[in-house]
Amino acid sequence: MKAYISPFHDHHWTGNALVRGRLQPHHDAQGRGAQVEAALQDLQLQCVYVSPGSVMMPELHQVHAEDYLHYLQTAAAEWSQRADASFEVRPNIWPNRYFPEMKGSLPVAKAGYYLGDGASPVVADTWKHVHSGAETAVSGAQAMLDGEREVYVLSRPSGHHAMRDMAMGGSFIANAALAVERLRSRFARVAVLDIDVHHGNGTQQLFYDRDDVLTISIHGDPDVIFPFICGYADEVGVGAGEGFNLNIPIAAGSEIAQYRPQFERALQRIADFHPEALIIAAGYDTFRGDPFGNLCLDTVDYSVLGASLAQLNLPTLFIQEGGYVIDALRANTRSLLSGFLDKRP
Repeated sequence: MKAYISPFHDHHWTGNALVRGRLQPHHDAQGRGAQVEAALQDLQLQCVYVSPGSVMMPELHQVHAEDYLHYLQTAAAEWSQRADASFEVRPNIWPNRYFPEMKGSLPVAKAGYYLGDGASPVVADTWKHVHSGAETAVSGAQAMLDGEREVYVLSRPSGHHAMRDMAMGGSFIANAALAVERLRSRFARVAVLDIDVHHGNGTQQLFYDRDDVLTISIHGDPDVIFPFICGYADEVGVGAGEGFNLNIPIAAGSEIAQYRPQFERALQRIADFHPEALIIAAGYDTFRGDPFGNLCLDTVDYSVLGASLAQLNLPTLFIQEGGYVIDALRANTRSLLSGFLDKRP
């Protein structure tokens, strides 16, 4: 197995997040990437550090709207020119069901249009970091096209909440979706399994009307956990994509005994789809005691999940998502990948 690593995977840059009405240091904190990197080195994976600006990414423009990409590149500079500007771009008004169209041109109006929640501030280095993360995801996918059977992508921030033209949940670029598009250049069908504790709303939105990409998200019940407004079982796709999106909400407090049957249900759906490649959105915030999760998996449980994934016998690309108990990330990453590598057919 190879690992592709963004050079900015452990930099401090994210600003603050609005959590339960309070601004606090962002949970996608420095230290997370270093712990995952340590796990990859523990497993003696071949680690490739992706140089910024070294990767051609037409997929970036397939997945995201041009005006949104322009916004991410220019928002911080434009914001900083206003009097008394804060160091982070943060909206205080959003389009809503009464005024859904974007008409304003002030930075605060654009922030409300492109930044979908209080956990997605733009700061001076945002574009540099998210672009490098995207390059890393595409590099991992290209490695699979070049013959690698298993690849792990380590980048920050997460990507599975990012939509076509809106950031959300601290995600700005949909890394897994970019990887899907690169893999689709050769593989007829690709499956995405999101095991982060939060619903992969961005991945769902981007492929919701397609039948060549199966999207599955196993996550905490959105009635009680972010993103609160989506991730329900009745969201199954539209048009050609009907039946190709599967959401599996899990009750708060569930342990491996309750989680594993639903995980196996997801694997059976993947097998029935007959994909030629599999992407795992690898979040470790299902871990017991995660401050932003509500499930109760233990370190040893990730090995069980990894072993089950290996039995699908598919080219598999892991892409880093959440996990906020920093001291446990090394062990949890190592557990998932050890279980996977040990049980490969």
